[in-house]
Amino acid sequence: MADFETIPLPDAIERFGLGNFFDEYRLEEYAEGGRVLRYYPADATIDGDIDLDQMFWRDGIAGIYAEQDLTITGSVWNWEIDTTAAFVRVNRDLNCRNLIEGGAEIVIGRDLRADGIVVATYNHGRLEISRDVYAKYFIVDDHNTMVGRSLVGGGWTDIPATNVRESTWLKEVRPEFRDEFFKENGFMRCPSGNVDLVKALLAGRNILRNSL
Repeated sequence: MADFETIPLPDAIERFGLGNFFDEYRLEEYAEGGRVLRYYPADATIDGDIDLDQMFWRDGIAGIYAEQDLTITGSVWNWEIDTTAAFVRVNRDLNCRNLIEGGAEIVIGRDLRADGIVVATYNHGRLEISRDVYAKYFIVDDHNTMVGRSLVGGGWTDIPATNVRESTWLKEVRPEFRDEFFKENGFMRCPSGNVDLVKALLAGRNILRNSL
């Protein structure tokens, strides 16, 4: 585990100018309950996965702030789409295995590099990448997302996002798998939206038309 400093969030807001990256009302929400910021002052590596939902609700961590590059040897999980989660601000590159984002806010100063997939779901969170995305699949599903330059890899967005082509899950899933994941009216069978589709990709299943 990389060295980090734990800072009360009100002190961190002033020290790092977090208001430049996050709305004031969200910062007030993050600070409730005495939550703290986990600050990484140099290039840092976190071994294994991180769960932004658990960090916020169980561990009392409002967010992560990385001064330089941040590498997570596992995946970044944020399955909850309708609740607050720990935020992530990385001033340079974020490197990880997979990134599954729902209600969290993730702001990256340079590139996002994922060995596997990046899926951003629903409109309560935000994913902002100032430069490029490198991923096997980068999928935006009704989510507030911005890519500053380009996507290197496969994927799509169902809402306008800079330099990422527009499409939908229904159009991208191979015909032989559509009955498994979609009803006759085109709605997803999973009561939790795209969760079954995302889990299929994480399991390595070849369910997409333009599989890499």
